[in-house]
Amino acid sequence: MEHDNVGEFVLVRNNREKTILFLRTGRPAFSLVELLVVTALIVLVLSLVIPALGRARDQANVMACRANLRSLVLGCLLYAGEHDSFLPTDATVDNPHAGLIEMLNSGGYVDAGQIYYCPSLTTPDLRYCEQNFEAGNIGYFYYSFTERPTNRFLSNFLRKTVPWPRVLKDTMPNDVWVASDSWFSNAPTAHRYYRKGVNYVTLGVTAEMAKESPREMFR
Repeated sequence: MEHDNVGEFVLVRNNREKTILFLRTGRPAFSLVELLVVTALIVLVLSLVIPALGRARDQANVMACRANLRSLVLGCLLYAGEHDSFLPTDATVDNPHAGLIEMLNSGGYVDAGQIYYCPSLTTPDLRYCEQNFEAGNIGYFYYSFTERPTNRFLSNFLRKTVPWPRVLKDTMPNDVWVASDSWFSNAPTAHRYYRKGVNYVTLGVTAEMAKESPREMFR
């Protein structure tokens, strides 16, 4: 039987080459096999817990995103109530939206910059920061616009199928889309666990998620 001193422990090897870890007091601590089993269990638990925490965080952001969209459309409806039923109308569906921000903020219809952004967004030019807000770059698409979209990264559906000008009024059907998460061709959307899913809000102030292609549910 061989003994090796390792710090406060003694490694004892017998003829069967089984290694046991002893404290210097002579009491057995853990065998090498037991240490490996414990390590494997810790790795397994972490592999289960970390994705679950990620999903929980993303689900919380999904709900916060819907709350932002509701606040945005409520501001637009308040604006419409004082402007002959017309919602604010910007130049195009995507950025920049400096005109939209000016119309809503100047009248006090929307008073927080974070409302224009999905909390799940990490793309530098779409997430909330003072620089983006001042430049009119928001995190959502806004669907009351006067010009045909020309951004080549937008889907053909938005560039070629959605009629323009698209000027929204509060007298239109409740299921008409007012705003949604931004979505681009061949790119994941903001919510990582819903690769193609986008939150959207309608004139009826209903905020939901289109979990598949948004074009199938767009109104």
